[in-house]
Amino acid sequence: MKYLNVETINGIVKESLFEINELSYLDKMFRSKDSKHRGVNYLGIPCAFDIETTNMYELDNEGKIKKEPRPFAFMYHWQFCFDDQVVFGRTWEEFQDLIRSLESHLNLSHKNRLVVWVHNLPFEWAFMRQFINYEEGFFREDRSPLKIVTTEGIEFRCSYALSNMSLQKFCENEEGVTHYKLSGDDFDYSKIRTAVTTLTDMEKAYCYNDVRGLCECIKSRMKHDTLAKMPMTSTGYVRRDLRANFKKNKKNRQHFKDCALDEHLYTMCRQAFRGGNTHANLDAANQLLHDLWGYDITSSYPYSIMLPHYPMTKWQKITLNTFNRFIKEDNYALLIRCRFKNLKYIGNTGVPYVSFSRLNKWAGKKIIDNGRVLFLEYCDMTLTDIDYKIILSQYKPDDISIDEVYASNYGFLPQEIRDTNMDYYRAKTLLKDDSEHLYEYVKSKNKLNSIYGCMVMRIDQTSVIWDSKNEKYVEEIPTLSEALTSYYNSRNNFLQYHHGVWITANSRLHLEEMLQKIGSDVVYCDTDSIKGMGDHDEDFSNKNAEIIKEVEKYGAYAHDKEGNIHYLGVWDNETKKGLYTEFKTLGAKKYVYCQNGKIKSTIAGVSKKVGADFFTKNGIDAFRIGTKITDSGHLTAYYNDVPIHKIKVKNCEMTTGANVALINNSYKIGVNDGYTDLLLKGLEKIRDIDYI
Repeated sequence: MKYLNVETINGIVKESLFEINELSYLDKMFRSKDSKHRGVNYLGIPCAFDIETTNMYELDNEGKIKKEPRPFAFMYHWQFCFDDQVVFGRTWEEFQDLIRSLESHLNLSHKNRLVVWVHNLPFEWAFMRQFINYEEGFFREDRSPLKIVTTEGIEFRCSYALSNMSLQKFCENEEGVTHYKLSGDDFDYSKIRTAVTTLTDMEKAYCYNDVRGLCECIKSRMKHDTLAKMPMTSTGYVRRDLRANFKKNKKNRQHFKDCALDEHLYTMCRQAFRGGNTHANLDAANQLLHDLWGYDITSSYPYSIMLPHYPMTKWQKITLNTFNRFIKEDNYALLIRCRFKNLKYIGNTGVPYVSFSRLNKWAGKKIIDNGRVLFLEYCDMTLTDIDYKIILSQYKPDDISIDEVYASNYGFLPQEIRDTNMDYYRAKTLLKDDSEHLYEYVKSKNKLNSIYGCMVMRIDQTSVIWDSKNEKYVEEIPTLSEALTSYYNSRNNFLQYHHGVWITANSRLHLEEMLQKIGSDVVYCDTDSIKGMGDHDEDFSNKNAEIIKEVEKYGAYAHDKEGNIHYLGVWDNETKKGLYTEFKTLGAKKYVYCQNGKIKSTIAGVSKKVGADFFTKNGIDAFRIGTKITDSGHLTAYYNDVPIHKIKVKNCEMTTGANVALINNSYKIGVNDGYTDLLLKGLEKIRDIDYI
């Protein structure tokens, strides 16, 4: 046994490092509370596994990564935690010795399993898959397992999927975690390390805390769950709560079956589904603006869940005459398949509503503003009644053809879903800023934000199976008929897909109402927020008064510990502590700003920290087309599906196999060619084009 000084919440602690043959199995087995699920017994011992890897690649004269020889990676160190005992290893052969030792001493088998948690299992899986005896697994998609079971009775699970947090955040937000994740800033991942490289005490401590801290996170979860019943994903907790409440009302099951979607309706719902509304006003883009304000919606999706605007009766096909009557009312949810000829944007917000990627078909001339339609000669869309009305308020088509419409009566979502939604919101509100109940606050906040995710899971998901013999992924694609029949017959399922479609539609409408009030002063919007210019505080105040009247009727509010009321759906002034003194955007998910003297950035493909550091050093003026950010924090994956083989690096011969090299790439700020042309012209000049 060796010893290592490790930094913890309680200061520097001298910890033991065990050899494989020094692990005290019997003591752990005696103290563990075993639990069973579907005939499998799970040992109640928290365990964690993690690897460290080295990337090998070459750069060309311009500093770009060469594709030949292809970048690859290899494992040079692994760490395993068995409750509170940590083992280090350097080779895959030693890892296999560990597996055999666990199997032998714990009497493991298919029916008697040890769960080992891995934070981001898909990464470790890319390296370890040829060094385990694979029996079965559960995959989200190719290369992305949530669970892997070996013939020895080891069940690897993904703790990132369980928590939906980085390991650092997971450790910070769980009870009783003392071995928090150490900073990797001094680790120097670019250094080439092999299985014989001597690690510094700092590097060893980093490895130690990664698994010891993860075990403490799992132990915290086990206070409220057994390993047998613990869900695979973070949304699993919410689904479990919703299901338990849903079953309290016996009428819900029959209603679920009565309103089931057939193949055609499900396909229409899939076509009509769309996420948040994120866009930059073309007239404000590529300019350095000053003194912008920002407003955010308080819990946008949870607010929408409380509204009485959901299809709650069986869908019925209706005639064109009936549609013309229903569309003028607010009593019916409508699924509309329609076609537009010469669709022209006439709105004044600079946020065209029609998303080009959500069209069923299109043809002819077009002008696309960063993914949004300014002009389109012909298009075919499937829309909700909410989207249809918004489009007609923003666009002037020459002709509209309605191909088919289905109707359902509007109403509230099941009371049990709304109750769960409000339980989470009340708990979150009551515990906010309460340092003694941070754990409960974070749980309620995460659950509140996950209800929507549960409601938009695809019914026709493809199953992925790993064929270990031939080392390939095999997709099992059920027919839509089979998927729908299976979904609605299973008593585990209870959520209607079309309700998820209307959650986002209601939220887009909530955003759109304020966009149209702000008009041309809108600079940028993103799902539940608006950034803009001018004086519009009174507009937001008036809108909030309307919202408060509405949500008071629905009970969509909560009290904090001081007795103050917090309403769902109201607009909160995000810049009440300071305007955006400088702001510049180059389109959706691409902007930089300065607030209270600090520069921050949101650029898809660049980490927020890297972006903030870069523009703090170089100024917001550097945020322009063509600027290159080295080491952007955006990783490119190079997968190498090769057989087990020997490699020699720095005179060290090691066994390796399949692998993935995750390499930090540079990022060049840019926009597509069509958007560049639009930026030069501006919205008003575009409107003058002949065929608009």
